Amino acid sequence: MCPSQVANGRTLRRLIIITVLLAIPGIAVLRPIGPGAWWPTPDLWWHLRTARWIVEHGALPFTDPFSAFGMGRPWVAYSWLFELLMYRLYESWGLMGVMAYTLIVSLAVGVSLFALVRAILPHFAGSVVITAVGIASLVPVLSPRPWLITILFFFVELHLLLTARRSGNTRLLWLLPPMFVLWANVHIQFVYGLGLLALAALEPALEPATRRTGLEVEASPIPATRMLLVLGGCALATLAGPYHVHLYRVIFELVAQSGVFQSINELVAMQFRDPSDWITLGLTVAAAFALGRRRTIQLFPMLILLAGAALAFRARRDAWFLVGASCAILASSLARSLPVNRVAITKLRGSVVAIGIALVIATVVLVRGTSERQLRSVAARRYPVQAAAFVERRGYAGPLYNHFNWGGYLMWRLPHYPVSMDGRTNVHLPERVDRSLATWSGAGEWATDPELAAAHLVIASVNVPLTALLSSDSRFRLVYEDSVAVVFVASDPVRPVTAGEPRNGGG
Repeated sequence: MCPSQVANGRTLRRLIIITVLLAIPGIAVLRPIGPGAWWPTPDLWWHLRTARWIVEHGALPFTDPFSAFGMGRPWVAYSWLFELLMYRLYESWGLMGVMAYTLIVSLAVGVSLFALVRAILPHFAGSVVITAVGIASLVPVLSPRPWLITILFFFVELHLLLTARRSGNTRLLWLLPPMFVLWANVHIQFVYGLGLLALAALEPALEPATRRTGLEVEASPIPATRMLLVLGGCALATLAGPYHVHLYRVIFELVAQSGVFQSINELVAMQFRDPSDWITLGLTVAAAFALGRRRTIQLFPMLILLAGAALAFRARRDAWFLVGASCAILASSLARSLPVNRVAITKLRGSVVAIGIALVIATVVLVRGTSERQLRSVAARRYPVQAAAFVERRGYAGPLYNHFNWGGYLMWRLPHYPVSMDGRTNVHLPERVDRSLATWSGAGEWATDPELAAAHLVIASVNVPLTALLSSDSRFRLVYEDSVAVVFVASDPVRPVTAGEPRNGGG
């Protein structure tokens, strides 16, 4: 067999392998389209509502216009660029547009992680295995949220930073400030990117103290002054937006709200009831073992692993930081032990082309069979679509009382009703979130909740304890029920429900 045939066969095999690798995030994105689906996520709707407000007013909000509690209070739409993107996609293609965003950016996350690992580890099979394990641990966060772009930018940043450290070409780092301009207007977790640069700048300062303990430490390849300049440039770049310094006020608010970490699923610590949690733990242990085997201490990999562990084991949503750090450390460890394949290094460009082809193939194959009708059917099983339409037709008076998970949808679907609660925890404060969740669970003093007592309209899930309690509460009357939601109004006289509604109540 001639060398060209061998090379073509190797390229074909790699193309197939990369296609399968990229199918992991694609399948994860489309996985929720079925019974018991969680897609789309609750926060999608308030992001859409925010974008619609921005388009209608031709400006960005600086106070909350959506909730009864937050009305007029300071609030910034820190993900406004993401929200406008989602709104344009939704207006043009409906939920299929949202699905396309989720799929494309999730695939880009997979590609960026593979590029990060591949640049460190020339061995093709090893880089594929590490990337596959890393992507598998990211499955829970592959949803239509702005943090997808944060994960993508973080992997790109880590790639540039590690490449600069290996090559000594620090000019690569000046690609970061323009990225931070965009990042800061897409998602508030750009601060994690600044934190990564701060750790790189901290490394040279820690080296002397570490050496005084008698340990052998590898010298930082980038001078501290250069890293501080890059860090300062990126920090200044985050101010190049309409909210500039106001973004940091939001960061301080969110950091101070530790209470919500006990109440919101995505913010709780890993429960180890999901395979991805165990995969993340396995990656962490393997990376720690790989660092421990080295004769000399590498401070920067150790710092990012510790920072990633602190974030990931505090809130499962932030596991991507730990995954990126662990994959980079494992790739570096394998690169030291596996034979260097110079051919693989020179053929990296061919692999990038293969990734592009695989990306197209995976997108076409995975999207096929999904329709707008199917996505809307999934949404209708999760959100009070028919109940909101009923309330809109009847024009019942507020105030509205609603659950945390439905606040975003009702904000979008019933814009004339200020919601009582939604997913913007920095608006509603942890104490109110806890009180609302306790009321909906029927706990303790639910009947004395002042917001419930003041409500003239309640839209509730058929499956929550409060619904059963309100059915026998003389203050409220059931006027609508379907398989997803019920509607209660204050017991004042209301217009009778016309024939043909799914169910009449009260009476």
